[in-house]
Amino acid sequence: MDLKVIDKWINENTDYMLEKLSELIQIKTINTPPTGNEKPGQEYIYNFISKYLYEKEIDMYDIDDVKGAKEHPMFYEEIDGIKRIYRNRPNLMAKISGSGDGKALLFSGHMDVVPVMEEKWVIFEDPYSGKVKDGRMYGRGSNDMKAGTLAGFFALKCLRDLNIKLKGDVYAESVVDEEMAGVNGTVAARVRYPNIDFAILPEHSDLTVGIETCSGSVWKATFNEKGPGGYAQTTNPIHKISEFVLLLQEYNEYRNQRVIYPENFNGEKHQKLLELLIYAGGKDYIENTSYVPKIGNLYFLLQSRPNLFEEDLWKQFIDFMQDKIKNSKYIKNDLPQLERILRYFLGHSTDLKHDGINALKKTYASLNLRYEERSLNYLCDAQAFKEVSNTEVVVLGPAGENFHGIDEYVDVKSTLNLIKIMVVQAINYCN
Repeated sequence: MDLKVIDKWINENTDYMLEKLSELIQIKTINTPPTGNEKPGQEYIYNFISKYLYEKEIDMYDIDDVKGAKEHPMFYEEIDGIKRIYRNRPNLMAKISGSGDGKALLFSGHMDVVPVMEEKWVIFEDPYSGKVKDGRMYGRGSNDMKAGTLAGFFALKCLRDLNIKLKGDVYAESVVDEEMAGVNGTVAARVRYPNIDFAILPEHSDLTVGIETCSGSVWKATFNEKGPGGYAQTTNPIHKISEFVLLLQEYNEYRNQRVIYPENFNGEKHQKLLELLIYAGGKDYIENTSYVPKIGNLYFLLQSRPNLFEEDLWKQFIDFMQDKIKNSKYIKNDLPQLERILRYFLGHSTDLKHDGINALKKTYASLNLRYEERSLNYLCDAQAFKEVSNTEVVVLGPAGENFHGIDEYVDVKSTLNLIKIMVVQAINYCN
């Protein structure tokens, strides 16, 4: 295949693809546990891909209908003790069949986005604008990960429009409930489609090839105090939470000083520990004007190197904390109640000898792009590909910034290059 033909198709279809991405960003497919609003976005993709794919090549299905999905050990039904609901939250899969005797390739993205909080956006006031400025398209979910998700479906359109013949099958999917440590949409997809050889997960990566993602989860620390409450309360959980936060930071410095990274490691050499939420006694002063709270809660994200088992991470954490609270002022040898409220991510590591990696190197070389492998410092659903099915996976997505934050954007040129990478990878790998 002459790569100039693919370049020509990208140029001729750029306006169309950017229009579709903008319109998808404007659809508020927010994950609002225990449920979510992904369906309008899935239907939007279905409506335009059905114009260039046959009906039999598209599969819109409910997680609840996938036999064996909920029975899989990786299916995690709760979020902070509340059961997740999947009614009217379908997954979407599209497929172009090969002639046979070829490898199967998947482009896998998620439809859900995190909510927009109270902060005002700067570049465009509307956080769901989908507008472009200086080569960047802005909006919640633009970078995480509607651009990457749509890129897979546009790659299928390019293959079909140019009548490119392949031996292996090529898939593009959009799953639900990846945010908030969901991943059950991905689990169901891998149970339903277990025989895919190689997957590209187009989360944001600046077109570097993500060969590792983190282990970790979100934990909750609860401080319960005895006493009569009111102004007569003598012990205050707020004091203990404040002290515990400082201990968390001390622990993170301690463990980061002791990490041993592999030789030739390429990635951020810092394991994250983020305090996410503190609450005690109500959400504002009006709710709490007459008593000192007796219960306080702290939620924190604890990440670590890939493939670190939960019991090993937790032992290190507890041993450190138990030693430190011996001399604490408020906690006084009494750790809070600690519980994990989301699934534990084991992280993933890509097999660098896999033939999908070899094909990617060839793809980058043919496109005159710099090939770089990198360890990514975030959690995602990559682990499900290897734990649920026999699918090797890399994280490879466009450039962008501020995911989950104000003025989230995706780089337009990078997104177009990603589509090109996907098309050429299908040619190199599936044949």
